[in-house]
Amino acid sequence: MKDFIKDLITNKAEHIEFKKAQFKSCDASMIIDNEVKPLGKALSTSIASDTDKVLRRTIIGNTYNWLDSHNDVHVKSTFKKSIDERQSKIWHLHDHIQQRDAQIGKSTKVYEKEVLWSDLGVNKIGTTTVVAMDTNILKDYNPMMFLQYKDGDVDQHSVGMYYMKIDLAVNDSEEVEEFKVWNEYINQIGNKEKAIEQGYFWAVKEAKLIEISAVLEGSNSLTPTIEAKD
Repeated sequence: MKDFIKDLITNKAEHIEFKKAQFKSCDASMIIDNEVKPLGKALSTSIASDTDKVLRRTIIGNTYNWLDSHNDVHVKSTFKKSIDERQSKIWHLHDHIQQRDAQIGKSTKVYEKEVLWSDLGVNKIGTTTVVAMDTNILKDYNPMMFLQYKDGDVDQHSVGMYYMKIDLAVNDSEEVEEFKVWNEYINQIGNKEKAIEQGYFWAVKEAKLIEISAVLEGSNSLTPTIEAKD
């Protein structure tokens, strides 16, 4: 691992440019972060406005300050600029398929929301921020996904995005720049033990949000559908 991290530092600019050049979504070949399953007990919405053709749900596309399977930590306000600029152009899809027939619903609002770690099933005091989408899920778009949301079976989502500003964090005091980034963020991370174990992470400071998809397993496990109740 030391040699791997040394390579990251030596070729940091190249690694960052490579990451920026890619469209990032969840990757089935990654080791999925499934150590925590979100509970969301204090988070709920109402089913009072549901019809046989439209479900109004709130989904979580991303949770900040969580080390995901891409070794990324999205830090405070990562998507704020993008949400402000692209509010009406952020799609609700399935499986990151950017086609019209992959749409599940129509987004009515995308926003950042502060929540307790405990509401996401994480044993940590304090709060973090989620990227949420209020969406009208349409049966005419995709009957199968409509039923899965109606039955409460969709509990994982993933953002489709492009990196804009990234920095490397390394737990090594001899690496002055990277160690400074490490100290800036490490105590904010909900699963920081995982970061300490591997000794590095990528701090994602800004990213362009394109869509939020329903997936089987997200690279960030804290991405449920907010429970809908009577």
